[in-house]
Amino acid sequence: MEFLDEGAGPAIVCVHGIPGSVDWFGAAAERLTSRFRVIRVDQGGAPEDFAAPARSAPIAALLEELDLADVTVVGHSFGAEIALELATLPRVARAVVVGQSPDYTAARIPGFARWVVRPWSVRLAQRWTPGFVIRQGNRTLFAPRFRYASVPGLAEAVVRDFRSAAPTGLAYAVGARADDFAARPLDARVAALDVPVLAVHGRHDHLYDATATLARFAAAGARTHLVEHAGHSPQVEQPDEFVTVLEEFVRSEPVDR
Repeated sequence: MEFLDEGAGPAIVCVHGIPGSVDWFGAAAERLTSRFRVIRVDQGGAPEDFAAPARSAPIAALLEELDLADVTVVGHSFGAEIALELATLPRVARAVVVGQSPDYTAARIPGFARWVVRPWSVRLAQRWTPGFVIRQGNRTLFAPRFRYASVPGLAEAVVRDFRSAAPTGLAYAVGARADDFAARPLDARVAALDVPVLAVHGRHDHLYDATATLARFAAAGARTHLVEHAGHSPQVEQPDEFVTVLEEFVRSEPVDR
C-alpha cells in the first residue's frame, strides 16, 4: 500500500473517499504534522471485494508493519466504514467518520444511479468528459460559497482523482454499498465499538442530510460536530476548524485498551 508518512507524535491515519486521493487530507496534514504523525493512505486500485473487511486489511497490515499504537483513524466518505472496521483492532484507539451517513436512507443519490453508473460507463466518462465539466459537476459537493482557488491544487486534483478512480469502486459506491449499509448501518457499527468515535459533517453536504446523519451517530454514542460552512468535505473546506475539533477529540479521549 502506498502512503505518506509525515510528522511525529501520536499517529493519525487518514483514509480518503472515492473519487479521492491523499490530497484530500493535505490541508489538514499541514496543520497537524507539527504535533502528530500523520499517515495518509492511498486507496488506489480496484480490489475484487469492496466490503469493509477486505478494504481495511491492507491498512491493518500497514499498522502492524509500522508498529503503531494509540492510533486515530479518520475516514472520509467512502473511507468511513474503513475507519470503523479498523477501530476493532487493538492498535486503534479512536475513529473519526467524516461526511458519511450511517446508511443511504438519508442519502440524496438518485435511485437510477445504480443502474446508470456501471464500470463501463464510468470508464467512458473518465476518458471523454472534459476537465471543466468534471470540476463543475463536483461543485455541488462543496458549500455554496466555496471556491476551488481557495485550496491550491484542488481543481486539478478533482479532475485527476476522477479519471484515476477505480470504475468498479464508483459503481459499488452508488450501488451495492447501499445494500451493505442496509445490512450493517454505520451507527450500529459505532454502537458495537468499545472505542470513542467522532462524526464530523458539513451543513451543506448535498449527498447526505447533515442533521439526520449526526442525530443517528449521536444516538449510537458518538461525539458529533457540525461544520456550518462546509459541504461534503469539511477537512478540505474548513481545515482549521476540522483540525481543531480533531485534535480536541484525540487529546480528550485517553487510551483505555
